Amino acid sequence: MSISVSGGAGGMGARLQDLRSEAGLLDAAGDDVRRWSGSVAAVAVHPDVTVATLLCPGEVAAVAGSVAAATIGANGLLVVSTRLEGTAVVLRASATTYELVDATQQRVLEALQNAAGFTLGAALPFLAIGGGVVLLGGAGAVLARPAGWPALVILARDVDPAALGRAGMDGLYDNPWLLESLTRMAPSLVQGTTWSLGTLLGGPAGGLALPFALSGGAWPTGTYEDAVGGLVNAGGLFGVFQDVGAVGVDEVDGDWAGNEPRSVADIFREQYRLGQDEGQVQIVRVAQPGGSSAWIVQIPGTQEWGAQRGDNPVDLTTNVRLMAGQSTHMQAQVQEAMRRAGVGPGEPVMLTGHSQGGITAAALASDPAFRSEFDVRSVVTGGSPIARFDIPSSVSVLSLEHDQDAVPMLEGRENPDRANWVTVERSLPRSDFTVQDPLSDRPAQTTVQPGVGPAHGTDVYSDTGRAVDASTHPSLQRWRDLQSPFFAGQAEVTRWDVTR
Repeated sequence: MSISVSGGAGGMGARLQDLRSEAGLLDAAGDDVRRWSGSVAAVAVHPDVTVATLLCPGEVAAVAGSVAAATIGANGLLVVSTRLEGTAVVLRASATTYELVDATQQRVLEALQNAAGFTLGAALPFLAIGGGVVLLGGAGAVLARPAGWPALVILARDVDPAALGRAGMDGLYDNPWLLESLTRMAPSLVQGTTWSLGTLLGGPAGGLALPFALSGGAWPTGTYEDAVGGLVNAGGLFGVFQDVGAVGVDEVDGDWAGNEPRSVADIFREQYRLGQDEGQVQIVRVAQPGGSSAWIVQIPGTQEWGAQRGDNPVDLTTNVRLMAGQSTHMQAQVQEAMRRAGVGPGEPVMLTGHSQGGITAAALASDPAFRSEFDVRSVVTGGSPIARFDIPSSVSVLSLEHDQDAVPMLEGRENPDRANWVTVERSLPRSDFTVQDPLSDRPAQTTVQPGVGPAHGTDVYSDTGRAVDASTHPSLQRWRDLQSPFFAGQAEVTRWDVTR
């Protein structure tokens, strides 16, 4: 099994930080050298040297020449100081230029994706109408000739919609770039389709009015969060995506001994187990030297796919609201569970999650109010689109993503390359492969058939976690060193029901 690693201690972001650090050192050295040049220059006007001018003018002239050479000469202190500070300016400019070029490329790519998505979405209704006319015309021509009816029956009999669907999914699995392109165009595609439908129904005025009305004024937009926010508003007009519920959690009775994670593979093993129970958050207290505690908070992925909120907030409503950058009831429930579990101020916290759980973890880590109450040190996600969250540099991030998993592509952007953010990518096999069964206490193996759905599974992410645990990549070695307080020490595991 091979993985690719970007970001972290060995990533470009860390190198740019190193450039800026070196620039600071050179700048400070330049200041020091300039001060030294002043001290050397003062020798030429020292009272003893001035008095000696009358007695030995030749020697004093030699001293003056030496001082001039040492301060303003070709290799003098002032020249060296200028070179040091000039190099510092170049290093800072290089780092800034790289970041500017990288950000510009990202903006241009997003603009092209938005344009392509809008164009495709705008064309879909017209293509559907045109295709329907062609099909009706062709069917009418066949029906008008009874001799062609048997061929039509045979053709209809041989069409297998399930097989066509499987073929499409297999094509996406074998071509991850196509899957990524489709997911990145999705927000603008919806806008384009809405504009086109409005134009068909009400002319040019309808093409502007319908998207504006449905989105609550958010569409048209090239901003990802506004695009998803418009979808939330449109859903609200039809009674869906309503994020409601009283804040309150209950501790779940049970013995969870042995469920504490001791590695990345264990984290996703526990995420798998957590997903077997409806609406529960797992909180692990890890004893630290001196009587303090470290905490691992594990948040489940999506469990309910209905657009209307039921009892369980781990649902589609939470998904779309998180991606719109809105606060959610699920975040409040996790925060309440942490309070009830006894997470204290200043005690280090690791937030983990798969899919929606990872989005929730990233949203909490990005919230200044949440960080003011809890000392978030780490976020671990698998199959989660979190690139757009403003997670501060004080929080260490580890993101696991599979090339054939569409879900982490939904934010339409690559994860940032920063010293505090490590991204691990894995391309899954195109044939059946085995992973360890997360529900087995023994190393039992289960077979996974390749597909877009299985690529998102927590069992496969746990398998990828084993490669992370064994990797010697400097970014991952550094990450493991920083996370050691969470994986060592006596642990106590509790579960909290958030469906209340």
